Amino acid sequence: MTDYILQQGRRDYWPHLDLVAPMHHAYAERRGCEYIVERDAEAFHEWGGWDKLPLLIELTGRTDTGWVFWLDADTLAVGDADPRAAMGDCLVGMTRHPGRTTPTTLNCGVLFVRACPQTHEWLTEVLARQPGVYPWYEQDIMNELLEAPEWDGLVRDLPHIWNSTVCLGHPQECEIRAWHGGGPQETRLRAMRAEIERRGL
Repeated sequence: MTDYILQQGRRDYWPHLDLVAPMHHAYAERRGCEYIVERDAEAFHEWGGWDKLPLLIELTGRTDTGWVFWLDADTLAVGDADPRAAMGDCLVGMTRHPGRTTPTTLNCGVLFVRACPQTHEWLTEVLARQPGVYPWYEQDIMNELLEAPEWDGLVRDLPHIWNSTVCLGHPQECEIRAWHGGGPQETRLRAMRAEIERRGL
């Protein structure tokens, strides 16, 4: 079985992908994963967050896929813990952030998925329900579907170290640092470069 670390971004996020690629390739090698970066995913909607769904659906539909670890283009793996160990027997893992219509919501900027028919069908249903509602579109749909009884005990609320988001004041000591909601792409890119320099990566 092959486990994947997956990233994708539209053209305005290519500099972010270029920046983190060396670190993420090395991280994937240490973890025994294959690192995939997709630059030409089909654009389904003006909201780029939808672009990852076909990629995730394709990988989770393979019989030789184990895990898929999705990282937004504005994230950086800074630790060395194994994400598989954080998941236990669960099928889907995300961290909780402040919600739009609820106190908290599972944030899909970092998404851990075990490939199996259940996760494949879940992702397929998420895509079928596009375009979703501003501002989180696919994330709201993911959360709604995961509230169904068949997901009881199968969704892991990951600690913030796995999606440590700067603008939310999450801890600097973490496994994955994230700049979701951190202003324009260029601002986030500068902050990511500074983090890499600070950590000597």
